[in-house]
Amino acid sequence: MSTGRSAVSMPSMLLYLPISFIFALEREFALASGNFSNQLKIVLAGELISFLFLHISSLTVLRNRKIKQQSLFLCIFVWATTGVIRGFFAEFYATSILELDSHASLRIAVSVMFSTIGLAFAAYSFGSIYELETKKEALRSLNGFISSENIGLNSEQIAMKEEAIITLQQTLIPKVIQLQRLTAGLKKYELSQPLALALFSLEEQAHRLVYQMRVNLDNLESIPNPRSGVVSRIFSSSRTTLNLWPNLLSVKLSFFFLSIGGVVVQFGRNTFAGAMCSLIGSVGSLVILVFFDRNVKRAVKSRGSILVAAAYISIFILQYFYSSRLVPYLFDLAQPFDPWYSAVKITFAVYLASLFISFLKEDAILLQTMSNESTNSRVILDLKSSKNELLDVVNTTTNQGELQGHISGVIMALNLLTKDEDTFLSSRDPSGIINNANTLLSNAIAEIQNLSVKDLLN
Repeated sequence: MSTGRSAVSMPSMLLYLPISFIFALEREFALASGNFSNQLKIVLAGELISFLFLHISSLTVLRNRKIKQQSLFLCIFVWATTGVIRGFFAEFYATSILELDSHASLRIAVSVMFSTIGLAFAAYSFGSIYELETKKEALRSLNGFISSENIGLNSEQIAMKEEAIITLQQTLIPKVIQLQRLTAGLKKYELSQPLALALFSLEEQAHRLVYQMRVNLDNLESIPNPRSGVVSRIFSSSRTTLNLWPNLLSVKLSFFFLSIGGVVVQFGRNTFAGAMCSLIGSVGSLVILVFFDRNVKRAVKSRGSILVAAAYISIFILQYFYSSRLVPYLFDLAQPFDPWYSAVKITFAVYLASLFISFLKEDAILLQTMSNESTNSRVILDLKSSKNELLDVVNTTTNQGELQGHISGVIMALNLLTKDEDTFLSSRDPSGIINNANTLLSNAIAEIQNLSVKDLLN
C-alpha cells in the first residue's frame, strides 16, 4: 500500500514535515551554530522547496497513484530526490545567501537518508490505515445490502406463512372434513365384506389426512415471525477512536525509530561517532522495551497501563543517565545533545511508535469484529432464504400441486357414490372406486408428509 495513493499524500506529508523540520533544525544547530534566525531560515528554505517538489511529483510522475500501485523504484526515487532538493537548497541558502561555511555533502547525505526513510514510513503508515478503512467501508456496504435483503426476506416469509395457513384453514382442511362426512354417509348402505373393508380403510385414510393437515397447520402457526434485525453499532460507528494513551509497547517500531532516526540525526551532528553513540543507546532502550513488553502482555488491562508508564519512565532514566554519564566517557562528540532533551525526545519517540501500533491493532480488531458480524449476518440470511424456499414449496404444493387434485378426486368419487344409490343396489361393484379413492388419499398423505413444515421451526 505504500506505493499507492499514500506514496505522496497530504496526510503523509503532514506527518513527515513537522518531524523533518525538527530533525533539520537539530542538524543546523551543529552546522550553522550561533544564530537561531539563520538556522530557521536555512531549514525553511530546504523544507519549503522540497514540499513544493513533492506536490509537483504528486501531480505528475505519481498522478496515477490513486488508481493503481506505482513502481517501488519510482517512489524511492521521488523520496530520495526530495532529500536531495531539501539538502541542496538548505546548503544553497546557507552558503549563497547567508555566506556561511559549506557542508554540502553532510547536508545532502543526511537529508536524503531522512527523507527516503521518513517518507517511506509515512506512506506505509497511512497506506496501512487506508487499507483498513477501505476494508471496513466495504464491509459497511455489504452490511447495508444484507440489511436490505433481510427486510425483503422477512416480509416475504410473513406473507408466504400467512398464505400457507389460510390455504390449510380455508381450503384443504374443510375439504378433508367434507371427505370424512361423505365416507360416513356410505355406511348406511348394506355392504359386502370386501367393500366394507375398503370403506373402513378409506375412513382411516381420511382421519390420517386430517391429522397430518392439523399437524402441519400447528407447525406453521408455531413459526415465529422473523425479527427485523438490529443494525450493529460496529457498522454505524465512523472510525477507530485514537486513544492518546497506548495500551501496548511497540518494540520493533520503537527500535526502528531510535536506531535509524538516531543514526541519521547524530550523523548530521557528530558523524560516525554520533551514529555509534545513537545505536548503543537504542540497544539499551530495546532491552527495557522487551522486558516490559513481555510483562504487559501477561498483565491484566488495568495493570498493563501502569507497566507501560513504568517503561516510559525507565527509558527516560536510562537515556538521561546514558547521555549525561556514559556518552561523555565513551565518545568524544563535537555537538552532543543536552541529556534532558535527549531523554525526552527518545521517550517521546517510543510513545509515538506505541501509539501508532496501538491504533493499528485496535483498528484491525474492529475490522475482524466487523468481518465476523458480516459472516454471521450472511449465514442468517442464507437460513432465511432456505426457509422461504421451503414455504414456497408448501404453498405451491397446497395451492397448485397434485395434493388438491387427489383430495378433489376422492370427494368427486364419493359424491357420485352418495348421490347415486343405484350404484350400490346394482350388480356393479363400487369397491374399485373405493380402492382408487384409497390410493388417491395415500398419495395425498405422502405429499403432505413430504412438505417438511417441521423444518421451518428450526
